[in-house]
Amino acid sequence: MEKVLICFIFLFFISIQKTNSLLIFRNFNIEISNHLANNNKLMVNCRSGTDKSTKVTFLPSNTEWIIKFKVFPRTLIWRNLWKGPNYEQHATFNAFIGKESFIHNICGGRKPNVCFWQAQKDGIYVRNNAAGTFKFMYKWDTKDLTNI
Repeated sequence: MEKVLICFIFLFFISIQKTNSLLIFRNFNIEISNHLANNNKLMVNCRSGTDKSTKVTFLPSNTEWIIKFKVFPRTLIWRNLWKGPNYEQHATFNAFIGKESFIHNICGGRKPNVCFWQAQKDGIYVRNNAAGTFKFMYKWDTKDLTNI
């Protein structure tokens, strides 16, 4: 009986280590930074498969907005951004997909546990966490605001 208990405890601790290294059930952040010129605001709205939508936020120039969440299987969060002052230019993109490939290829890894997006004059950039560099991802588009 004692050997069975020791084996159980050993397997339990191994499983805890494996769970911690898995993507699911980990805390993660998405950050959006407004780097638009001329003090233009950035209108931000997030949506996910489990939540309908966050409230629309107007982000002043040179500020950041953070959404914190726990990663579950099939987590998907997408963002709608509109460029001020008249909010006619728009970008919609997947800000987070709960897959290791997305985190490593788009966000640049899990250290830190953040996908950092930056709105600039010509479009949306993502930071590669490992390299600390920004990569152009999405161009601003002109869309009708009545479809949100």
